[in-house]
Amino acid sequence: MRCEKLSSRQLAVAVLTGGLSTGAAAAGRADWRWLLLAAALGTAVGWLLLWRVGHRRLHPVLRVLYCAWAVVLMAEVLRRTAHRIQQATGNGEHTGWLLVLLAIPLVWMGWGKAAAFFRAVEIFWLAVLVTAAAILLLGVPRMNWQWVMEPAGDWKESLLAGTLTMSAGLFVLPILYKVENGAGENRRGPAWLGALGLASAALAALTAGLLSPAVAAQLDGPFFTAAGLLGDSARLEGLVSALWLLPDLTLAGLLAHSWGVQRWSVLAVAAALGLALVEVMDALPGAVLPLGCLALAVLTAVVPPEKDK
Repeated sequence: MRCEKLSSRQLAVAVLTGGLSTGAAAAGRADWRWLLLAAALGTAVGWLLLWRVGHRRLHPVLRVLYCAWAVVLMAEVLRRTAHRIQQATGNGEHTGWLLVLLAIPLVWMGWGKAAAFFRAVEIFWLAVLVTAAAILLLGVPRMNWQWVMEPAGDWKESLLAGTLTMSAGLFVLPILYKVENGAGENRRGPAWLGALGLASAALAALTAGLLSPAVAAQLDGPFFTAAGLLGDSARLEGLVSALWLLPDLTLAGLLAHSWGVQRWSVLAVAAALGLALVEVMDALPGAVLPLGCLALAVLTAVVPPEKDK
């Protein structure tokens, strides 16, 4: 698998790009100050886990747990993305066909080699960077700074939302053994993870400043509604929602690749699609997903990885 020549930068770009999927979902529902705290704590934990795992394979039991939880998280990404698209199009029908359409590119990306997927993510990253920069440049002058300083949401929920966003970095650990070790590799990864936390906090502050926390709490997808205000038209909201498919697919693809490539990745996508179709995710309390990621992080720190052969 090492012959695929994955680079640590490719994995870091995938974490930042995919993590923005969850970061945008939290914007307007989580307080940006607690998200900053989650970013600092998550970056420190990320550095610790990188040092702990290095470029060795995870313990077999841990690999099974990662695979199982990746399916649950992928199902949530599919469900959330399909719901957002349904809202943007104004289509009130069941989201089942949207879920299937979202799964098709994931199967296609997963069937090839991991290196091809992560090279594609580097292209996705440029488009997402331009989109996020444009939104911030247009939005900051229009922000109401009184609204920015108002508390948004419960502090526990905000910390859990930040935890879930930063947990995108966890799912490079099952893949990390494919990366050739090099000088400074473990220093750059936490920097990209910290950038994800800062970007997510910025999106949350922007949403609060454009809508106010009270209004944002009553909306579905408040970040995309706030983006629509920048163009004084719902068309911009739909455009940003469509462009944000790139982070959504990147995160889902990263989760699928924690299973491996080809048939294993396809099996992961099929399992996640099945969960999303039967609407199991709607029955789960919101705290379950971040708490499960926290449990994985603790187990990764405690259970030693496999020894190098």
